[in-house]
Amino acid sequence: MNIETKLKENLGDENVYINEPMSKHTSFKIGGNAEYFIKIQNIDSLRYVLKFSKENDLPVFILGNGSNILVSDKGIKGLVCQIQIDKFEVKEKEEDMLVTMGAGCKNAFIAQKLANLEIEGFEFASGIPRKHRWSN
Repeated sequence: MNIETKLKENLGDENVYINEPMSKHTSFKIGGNAEYFIKIQNIDSLRYVLKFSKENDLPVFILGNGSNILVSDKGIKGLVCQIQIDKFEVKEKEEDMLVTMGAGCKNAFIAQKLANLEIEGFEFASGIPRKHRWSN
């Protein structure tokens, strides 16, 4: 069984892309292809991919939202994993608040949620750029 088949079998066809243009996944809209582009939806998928990469001697590149990253026209060899775990949870713990969030949560979303809950300290992140087009 080849790499593509194994990845799709374990992660789902909708989460695995072969020779995916990185220009679709970066704010600057440039760059070559990812050999294997994988959307990571949960922690079990991430564990699987990391184990799989080690067993198959494949490099792994972890991609966030794609803001402020330049990808070479030569692309990226191995596995590009875009973490899309969007868990967001707030628990009160005595006098403190415990905030748990997934690596796929957008900064603007987190900043807004925390502001609505009157939790301070994350206001600075509300202006970090999201995927957008540059205009003159």
